[in-house]
Amino acid sequence: MLRDEWHVLTGSYALDALGAAEREAFERHLHHCASCDTEVRGLRETAARLAMARALRPPPGMQARVLAATYRTRQLPPLAGDRPTRVRRAGVSRLIAAAAAASVAAAMAFGLTQGLTERQATASRSASTAVSRVLSAPDARTQTMRTTVGGTVILVASRRLREAVISTAGMPSLPAGRVYQLWVIGPAGARSAGLLSGTGQTGGTLASSAGPGDRIGITVEPSPGTSRPTTTPVVVMALPD
Repeated sequence: MLRDEWHVLTGSYALDALGAAEREAFERHLHHCASCDTEVRGLRETAARLAMARALRPPPGMQARVLAATYRTRQLPPLAGDRPTRVRRAGVSRLIAAAAAASVAAAMAFGLTQGLTERQATASRSASTAVSRVLSAPDARTQTMRTTVGGTVILVASRRLREAVISTAGMPSLPAGRVYQLWVIGPAGARSAGLLSGTGQTGGTLASSAGPGDRIGITVEPSPGTSRPTTTPVVVMALPD
């Protein structure tokens, strides 16, 4: 691919729409192209803010309809070929087993969701409202930074509200017993702002009482979190002015 042709892939890369080989080649290009790196950061920030600002709760009954559809939807037949019948039947059995396992997992997730108390559901709605308030604030400022372990952290902060929303993408999954923990770091030290997903993908976590002079940090801690950081942060970001 010609050098100039790499520049048209910034949008596809920001939305994770490139194949593995093309993505690796484009990332090598990013190391030597400041304009592409700046454009990718801007596109990711915009996509993240739009996605979080427009996020909606699923309508009532949607999960039940999806689960019901798994039992009505016919699986694809095995590919035609010259393989023996016994092998094709084994493939069908594996497909059926996989479909059954997926149905059980979905049913468990549905049961957990249905098992939320009204207090928990109210707290979840309140958190979503708080996140949207920060993202839509007139003075909201956004910045992006890569972590020392890989992946990206996107920070959206409102100076007036003294709140920030942190989302992550591409950070490595942690082993059992370890969690990513979010901190607000001020002159008096660090205080926990909650736990992030151990998968390294976080949609939007609110950090309250975060004002000028404070910084946002993320560390890897023993589950279920600690009262103060015990490891070197994988990222530290100053709140935008």
